Amino acid sequence: MTIWSDPDQLLQRTLNRPPGILQKALKAGLRLPMKAWRTSVDGLDRIPASGGVLIASNHGSYLDHFFLAFRIRRPVNFMAAAELFSNPLAARVLSTLGAFPVRRGERDSRSVETAAELVRSGRLVVIYPQGGIRPSLEPTKPKAGVGLVATSSGATVVPAGIIDATTLHRSGFLRFPRITVRFGEGSSYVDTAAHEVAEIVWEKVVELNLRGH
Repeated sequence: MTIWSDPDQLLQRTLNRPPGILQKALKAGLRLPMKAWRTSVDGLDRIPASGGVLIASNHGSYLDHFFLAFRIRRPVNFMAAAELFSNPLAARVLSTLGAFPVRRGERDSRSVETAAELVRSGRLVVIYPQGGIRPSLEPTKPKAGVGLVATSSGATVVPAGIIDATTLHRSGFLRFPRITVRFGEGSSYVDTAAHEVAEIVWEKVVELNLRGH
């Protein structure tokens, strides 16, 4: 078994190697395609320039990683579905770009702890409280992972709304519906139960989406 087919080794690689030049190049290259969706980004100044940060966002399309990250100047790590890493070549590319695997539909304590360790070490991590791509904001119950990472790391949690990513599935990826990314005010949740944090953060994400374009 190689590192690219071993989830534990991929997680360790993420801890040891921050995203580098390949992610920077991808972000630069995304500037032009993002114009096709008339993508606007609000609230970038709400993302701390240094220190551990956890960005929590809704997840309506496969392109959400790109919508969120292309204007963030800091290196970004992402939790991503473990099945995306099933091919060793895909695993190598995703890992190099800053993604790390999480097993959806079960308590993946190893991935949650990896995310917490990343933010404890001063990194920026994106997590999706919905646990996967969802066609709408409601009805949904946020996964506990965002609360567990927030409470165990003491990270600043910045809510984000991608408005309206779900239209990419309803209207088709080539029709280019307008997309707005909105970042909210960051908060820390050291003395709050993890499940309560997950609900509080998710309410903020929903609120950002309901503001519309």
